[in-house]
Amino acid sequence: MELENDSTCWFAGSKNKFGYTNDYGKTWKENVIKYDTFDLEFRSISVTTNSIFILSVESPALLFKIDKKTLNYKLVYKETNEKAFYDSMQFWDDKNGIAVGDPTANCMSIVLTKDGGNSWKKIACENLPSSKEGEAAFAASNTNISLVDQKAFIATGGKEANVLVGTDYGKSWKKYKTPITHGEKMTGIFSVNNLSVDTAIIAGGDWSAKQKTENTMAITKDGGNSWQLIENNPGYTSCIQFIPKTKNIVACSTTGIYYSNNFAESWKKVSEEGYYTFRISKNGSYLYFSGKNNLMSIDITTLLNN
Repeated sequence: MELENDSTCWFAGSKNKFGYTNDYGKTWKENVIKYDTFDLEFRSISVTTNSIFILSVESPALLFKIDKKTLNYKLVYKETNEKAFYDSMQFWDDKNGIAVGDPTANCMSIVLTKDGGNSWKKIACENLPSSKEGEAAFAASNTNISLVDQKAFIATGGKEANVLVGTDYGKSWKKYKTPITHGEKMTGIFSVNNLSVDTAIIAGGDWSAKQKTENTMAITKDGGNSWQLIENNPGYTSCIQFIPKTKNIVACSTTGIYYSNNFAESWKKVSEEGYYTFRISKNGSYLYFSGKNNLMSIDITTLLNN
């Protein structure tokens, strides 16, 4: 999912589907992308002023640019490497965007656009930190990328749980180790979000043991150089986001929705219903959640009063 404003949310899903609501989630309009005979599964979506971008997961990785007004679409990037698996996509602004996927060589797959999404170029591994065999990203929530100013924070998991930080719209990169649990296929960082250039929070854990709270959440206040574990946390988390311009945080997973009003020092469970991901509007007043065959919209006051 990706929000335009309080009332308008775009989504992309399985079976070639994408769509939107423009009435606060009361009704949803659904469309499909037709490309050859492929049954496409979309996990990544991003919105600019005039366009929607959606990216399929497995090979061939197909990235489409959709005109908001006409809903006409065109293919702007294709990758046929058998290992291709893209997990997340975001735009800094109307010109600069980034998508990240699992390694096809000895580094994470990172593609960039600098012309509004009309063309995309993959960064060569010689210009990226190397990845460990078995290190990858998760397509759980489209939030293992966080953009702030001209920087990108990318979270990984599996054999290692690292954060890659790119500067100048992805021109140069550094890798920082984190204390998040890792080593198994479904462990690591599932979500990252920035409050500022220096302050970011990461969350994840062990997908196969969702109640475990050890080494599942951490925060940096120095741009990723060092990470401090948050001991009191909800356990496995697939998506975490700051409420814009505040230190209040919302998190979710299939175990429920959680809220912290004290910079992640403590958490309150505000819903028993679980979701994979969510987005908060830029003014921090409205949220949209996505689960298995389920989309929900709610204003922040109602959520916190549940």
